[in-house]
Amino acid sequence: MIKSKRLFLLEFNELCPTLLADFMRRGVLPNFQRLHDTSVIYTTDADEEAPHLEPWIQWLSVHSGLRYGEHGAYHLGDGRNFSEKCLAEILSDAGIRVGVFGSMNTNYANLNGYYIPDAWEAKARPQPESLAPFFDTVARQVQESSQNGGLTKGVLAHFAAFMMTHGLTWQTIKAGIAQLAAERKDPGVSWRRASLLEKIQYDLFKYLDRKFRPQFATFFANSTAHYQHYYWRNMHPEIFEMPPDQNDHPSLQFAIQYGYEQMDEIIGRFLDDYPDVTLVLCTALSQQPWTETTKCTFRPRKFESLLNLAGISVKAARVEPVMAEEFRVTFPDQSLAETGAEALASLSIDGDPLIKLELKGTSVFTGCAVYDARAMQGDVEGAQGKRAKFRDLFHMVHSVRSGRHHPDGVLWIRDGRHAVVDEKVALIDIAP
Repeated sequence: MIKSKRLFLLEFNELCPTLLADFMRRGVLPNFQRLHDTSVIYTTDADEEAPHLEPWIQWLSVHSGLRYGEHGAYHLGDGRNFSEKCLAEILSDAGIRVGVFGSMNTNYANLNGYYIPDAWEAKARPQPESLAPFFDTVARQVQESSQNGGLTKGVLAHFAAFMMTHGLTWQTIKAGIAQLAAERKDPGVSWRRASLLEKIQYDLFKYLDRKFRPQFATFFANSTAHYQHYYWRNMHPEIFEMPPDQNDHPSLQFAIQYGYEQMDEIIGRFLDDYPDVTLVLCTALSQQPWTETTKCTFRPRKFESLLNLAGISVKAARVEPVMAEEFRVTFPDQSLAETGAEALASLSIDGDPLIKLELKGTSVFTGCAVYDARAMQGDVEGAQGKRAKFRDLFHMVHSVRSGRHHPDGVLWIRDGRHAVVDEKVALIDIAP
């Protein structure tokens, strides 16, 4: 049995117990198998249903020990307004050094240790501020799903310079070079880039571990959740009503397995580098195939075009991307925010509302209310009779969804022995 005064919470978002079992049975996840065979194995239950079965809700439940009805965080970013202390802050207040690396929708600040907010957090800052080159670059890339986004060469050079002095390994550099070489040969494999981020994250995590020596640390990883949402249809086309797009790259058939294999490498590095640390693998929830849907998400091509169509002055509004189709529009005062919300709410497509929104003070939390891929053929009606083609205003983020959330999750606690507990564990029982 491992007797450790250190514990790392590996937050591998939305990995599926069933897929882990299948891939381990096929022998393609040797490091997950190593962890499994030296851990007590639980299945967690999020105990929520849609629309409250979302990772930004469940991860706050993991850290707070409270259900959605108690913590009330419904959107990404709401966690910062949660008034109760969560796990890392409680430990920090007790004099325990902590490290929080990307934990989703939490309210941490001023910890005894370090803190890197989740990449969708628009307002929080890393601690220490010297970690800003990493956080700002990753957050910008993750939040800006618009086709007009992207990082400049200067930003990338600054990011590379930061990582060269903060733990970047030759192993990760080689993986990056191999990915770029593969893309030059076949641009269709560019989807694999999402997994590179976690290799970079691990290098920085290890650097920060040497510097701060936290007794409790978290490590959040999301790439495979993304693959599951969009490529389950490619992995098992036979179970879906709508087949994959005929233009989809053949490699997408193996995207989900690739994601698990890349995370298997990360697990192996944790096992090898930290043999005496108690490792806890948690997924908060999981996914399942969404066989009947034509759901996809749309993001404005240019936010200015959408605001102009609604009759909103671009100079009077500040737009902050959040995640997928969602974004926040902030106005100078509440009166303008109310007017802006009314204008956005008036936009329609074929007689149905185009925009979903929630007014909070001077900000409007909003996004495209249309989720059907067939909307690309529709027309949008705006202020004063203005009209525009939907496809000219919006682009599809990735492809049609094929995975949706499931309340079951993984909880493996490595302490050197193996046991499987049949009874499910509530997420709110983890933090206590």
